[in-house]
Amino acid sequence: MPCPDLNLIHYKNRKTITKIGSAAALGYLAYRGYQMWQQNKGRTTVTQGDFQPAGETGETYSRTILRAMIAAASDGMIDEAERRTIGQESGTDPETAAWLAAEYRLPASIEDIAASVGNDEALAAEAYLAARLVCADLSRKETVFLARLSQALKLDDNLVENLERQLGF
Repeated sequence: MPCPDLNLIHYKNRKTITKIGSAAALGYLAYRGYQMWQQNKGRTTVTQGDFQPAGETGETYSRTILRAMIAAASDGMIDEAERRTIGQESGTDPETAAWLAAEYRLPASIEDIAASVGNDEALAAEAYLAARLVCADLSRKETVFLARLSQALKLDDNLVENLERQLGF
């Protein structure tokens, strides 16, 4: 996957990500937030390649990201802006559209998302970042959801702060 235009990412806000609208951009921002956190902890266990899986692993990874986005958006009703943000990450083929429709009807629980992520630190960081992207203007429910999600994904509070900084929040 090509690296997104760094000039666009420099602005670090939701509108930029919406314009870029790609898994590569989201993965890059998650990697940058994770990398900063690693540097502060003196660790370097995850590489940018861990945020860009391919093949069947990439498919599973993408579905987990989309499930996190849909779960974050499903605070009663998924609005058009949330659907657009999710749609930009999902593609347009009929099989994906059918899968999304099923996910919209019955969104994954936080526990389901955490189980899909397992011990994959890169996927955990990106799933959280994707969920946070959907929750642009935090309602009380969204704040609670994100806190529970970060705990279920076993994300360090400083990592969460670095991830949110990547979006300009």
